[in-house]
Amino acid sequence: MTKDAVEKVWNSYLEAYGSVSGEDRKRLLKESVSDDVLSINPGDDTHGLENLVTHVEKFQQRLPGSYFKINSLKFHHEQVLTEWTLYKADGTAVTTAHTYGIFNDQGRLKKLIGFF
Repeated sequence: MTKDAVEKVWNSYLEAYGSVSGEDRKRLLKESVSDDVLSINPGDDTHGLENLVTHVEKFQQRLPGSYFKINSLKFHHEQVLTEWTLYKADGTAVTTAHTYGIFNDQGRLKKLIGFF
């Protein structure tokens, strides 16, 4: 994978967390993660695409209009390390943290581990 391809996948993944329709959210996640994706965050593990869709919908219900932006992205050997910032709908920064991800052979994320 090229860095541009990695950034495209990552941006689709983050866009799914934003204020988009349920249909767009599912499409963005299908484009960016595998059907058997494993997402591990402090206090929460999610396995499978459908469960991740539900997780992201609940996130948007808790923090309506919130969104993420990438601060930095490092990539090699089908692995990615990102620094991102979560923003409220009004543009106020909430937190900055990191996520480590592993890509599958189809160029979609199969494992995500958040550190925040």
